[in-house]
Amino acid sequence: MAERASVLARLVGHPATLETAFALIGALLWGYAVQIACDRRRARRALAAAYWFTLGLLFGFGAWLPHWMAGLLVVGLVAIEAVGGVRTQATPTPSGDISAPGWRALWPVLTIPAVTFVLAGLTALAGGEVGRGAVVGLALGGIVAVGVALAAGRFSWSAALAAGRQLTEDIGPLHMLPQLLASLGLLFTATGVGTLLAEGVQRIVPPGSMLGAAVAYFLGMTLFTALVGNSFAAFSVITTGIGVPLVVAPFGLDPALVAILGLTAGSCGTLCTPMAANFNLLPVGLYGLPDNYAVIRWQWRVAAVLWPAHLIVLGLFWLCQ
Repeated sequence: MAERASVLARLVGHPATLETAFALIGALLWGYAVQIACDRRRARRALAAAYWFTLGLLFGFGAWLPHWMAGLLVVGLVAIEAVGGVRTQATPTPSGDISAPGWRALWPVLTIPAVTFVLAGLTALAGGEVGRGAVVGLALGGIVAVGVALAAGRFSWSAALAAGRQLTEDIGPLHMLPQLLASLGLLFTATGVGTLLAEGVQRIVPPGSMLGAAVAYFLGMTLFTALVGNSFAAFSVITTGIGVPLVVAPFGLDPALVAILGLTAGSCGTLCTPMAANFNLLPVGLYGLPDNYAVIRWQWRVAAVLWPAHLIVLGLFWLCQ
């Protein structure tokens, strides 16, 4: 048993495992590019095919490309979208038995987190890196979920590929947004934005004020997230500049607790900003809502309730430690 666990940990931690998952994504995007290139009814099919082929190249071979070349390819993707080269097509009708799927419709959705949690747990028991196990599990869960969906919905492979291509095109350039926002957070940290923020906040927050430090940290996470669109992009900047020096260090709080509260406080900003386009604008397009801000108009109320709850939780832990 111990030997099998060790093999699992080495397999999950091996660089080729994760690169294989990215290569599969790249191959799928190339398949979509070929479909688009062969679709004579498609407007600007050459530009659209070039877009998805380039994105597949970045996913499949991004680890081996020089940084400057990857950057040029990203600029090329932006240029194609800027001239309207990526268009949403009419939704295809799947060929399969889709009448009253009932609970079967949930099977593929539940398969992805189930496989992810199982593989992450097994990796942890084997002494491997849990985070990497979760990422590999997510990739494996997606593959398994496709098979489950085919069986549960009685779809053909061609119908599944057509539906996958349609959803991919509906999402469009928003595929790149999480990676770009995460890179933006690292860029802000490297350029010392966190240090500048800390210096400014320290002039405002009274020394020794737990409430003032907590408000500054959570509010900074919320506002910065609303600005850049993703709490992960804001996390490294605000936690480095405000969370650690003003909240964790002076009051001896658990860094993990402060970090997770800061992350969820930042998510309150995600609920309220159009910059989080993959969360707040994508559903508008997918469901054809008449109001571009319909999702935000509902979510800001949830954020208004959740935000002060962070102060209460942090204050209780501080009093009880």
